[in-house]
Amino acid sequence: MSENIAGTLSVSNDVIADIAGYAALSCYGVVGMAEQQQGVESVRLLAGQRLRKGVLVSSTEEGLALDLHIVIESGVNMKSVCENLASSVSFALAEIAQIDPAHLKIAIHIDALKSRS
Repeated sequence: MSENIAGTLSVSNDVIADIAGYAALSCYGVVGMAEQQQGVESVRLLAGQRLRKGVLVSSTEEGLALDLHIVIESGVNMKSVCENLASSVSFALAEIAQIDPAHLKIAIHIDALKSRS
């Protein structure tokens, strides 16, 4: 049984990035999160405990903005993967961190393609 409790909930940007990263990994077609190396043309696929480096969280006048840097599986439909990813991240943040999806802007950056083999 759930009960409403008066007060406010404060969630750090690191926790938001972790939630978004784990939600992204559960999406079909997403191989992992990516980190852009400074001064290097390539990207690095991040290990599970470093997912937040692939998520940039910032505040805007409208609410919260997330930039997700992902690596997707080669051969998948990019548009479908991105739509599913945005929906999954939005749902996870609404359920876990109580962030209103109307105040959430998600930008997805496909940094690399990789085969799962």
